[in-house]
Amino acid sequence: MEKNLTLYQSIKNISSEIPNETAIYYFNTKISFSKLLSDIDELASILQNLYRIEKGDVVLVSLPNIPETIILFYALNKIGAISNMVHPNSPCELMQKYYDDANCKMAFLYENRVYKEIKSYLNFKGTIVLCSPGHYLHKKEKGYYYFSNRKIVKELKETHKFQFFHRLKSNGLISEEVVLEDNETAVLLHSASTTGISKTICLGSRSFNFTASKVSEIMCMKKEELIGKSLISVLPSFHGFGLCMTMHAPLYNGFGVVLIPRFSAKEIAKAMKKHKNVICICGVPSVFKALTLEPSFINSRYIKTLRSCFSGGDSLPAIIKENFDTIMIRKNSQCRLYEGYGLTEALSVCSVNTLRKHKYGSIGYPISGVEFKILDDKNSELPTYKVGEIAIKSENNMLGYFNDPAASKKTYFGEYLKTGDLGYIDEDGFIYFSSRRKRVIKVNGVAVFPHEIEETILTLSGINSVCVVQIPDPNTVHAAKAFVVSRNKDKERIINICKKKLITWSIPREIEFVKSLPMTRYNKVDYMKVQEMEDNKRKEIV
Repeated sequence: MEKNLTLYQSIKNISSEIPNETAIYYFNTKISFSKLLSDIDELASILQNLYRIEKGDVVLVSLPNIPETIILFYALNKIGAISNMVHPNSPCELMQKYYDDANCKMAFLYENRVYKEIKSYLNFKGTIVLCSPGHYLHKKEKGYYYFSNRKIVKELKETHKFQFFHRLKSNGLISEEVVLEDNETAVLLHSASTTGISKTICLGSRSFNFTASKVSEIMCMKKEELIGKSLISVLPSFHGFGLCMTMHAPLYNGFGVVLIPRFSAKEIAKAMKKHKNVICICGVPSVFKALTLEPSFINSRYIKTLRSCFSGGDSLPAIIKENFDTIMIRKNSQCRLYEGYGLTEALSVCSVNTLRKHKYGSIGYPISGVEFKILDDKNSELPTYKVGEIAIKSENNMLGYFNDPAASKKTYFGEYLKTGDLGYIDEDGFIYFSSRRKRVIKVNGVAVFPHEIEETILTLSGINSVCVVQIPDPNTVHAAKAFVVSRNKDKERIINICKKKLITWSIPREIEFVKSLPMTRYNKVDYMKVQEMEDNKRKEIV
């Protein structure tokens, strides 16, 4: 890894080496590395000179996988600003909270999502620039998109509340590069803390560049072999795995990113056929389950082009890996589906199974430069095969939690980040995941916090107590279920309040009204007991 590079500098360097290679594939549009750098520089100029964004200012970025997302990410880094990456499907009320909590200077939002809550966004306190998935489309596709969405565009313009990305012009002004040091925050991501309480996580350029520098090792390919190849990016930019491993890491190493704004197994198969150079797909388990059921993928001749695929964000069910690998074997492809492990606090990948080094059932072997320990409750190191808390020492560890030094300090034991996950190490150094100590549910790879759902439901009148637990789901691997003590048995009002205040994945898949909930001796709801009861009940049904 080249030391002390900012995110922007890493892209500037690779762009000078391979200016004409394709950096971004977006449907029928190809953006070269030189064009990408040019667009980054122009936007940096607009932000710095017209919007007066300065070093340390926070800008909210809440977009799907479109070129603007990547361009913004590097443009903000060039001028020393901080990217606050937020789920684009967050409701307006939650978006305002993200904006206010980080004291954001402006926000770049997805026009289609804003349109769904246009009345609420008219009262949004802050500067909003709307981005369209149509802006970077090829000419014919762009015309079709804007014709199909003319009503949306017209109504958004008529409000005079919003500004539009495609209208931004630098007027020839040049931006000044402002360097963020290793210990300065470049990116804010939102995820579970190591205790299961939602936190905003501060990451520097070093975290991203360290992980990106391991791509050759993870892919088992030389860096020069990656040039001219591509990786399919379906994971969202608000997700550490998506932002680092499917956007920054490929670009850092000089191979292209195939952007797919909304996941579809058919779109992946089409992209493989169109570009003919896709060597990797990264995703959560549900992505690979959908691929094993999609005829156009199963029958694709371009499966042979794949070198390795990687699953993260949640535990990979054995049946999904087996089904995926079986398809690869039938097609005489060397590609296999490998599982890795990471968390947002230790950016994205810390251990991973690879073509050269893998063990069935493990979450991989530590990537070079990363050290694992298994700790007991007194922070003493445990021997092999003993289950304890997974702790990680790595250059990709976070700088800390945003505005929460106490929580940041508590998360570390010396140089080791305590993950809140339980597991063990075998005699060969492979890591195995056992369970989560922290209270968090991974729904389609997205961290969902039971306490946030409970607090939201408790704002309704007549609700005495709530407990949210994890249940299995055939599409998203896991989902949330709410047990509610209330005289009012109206499920719809509970769903409505959750839709208003929470992201989609946090909306309970099931709601069950009960007379009472088990309590601990401290008179708190015993969520572990409720989870155990639910698990046992489902086992009896099976």
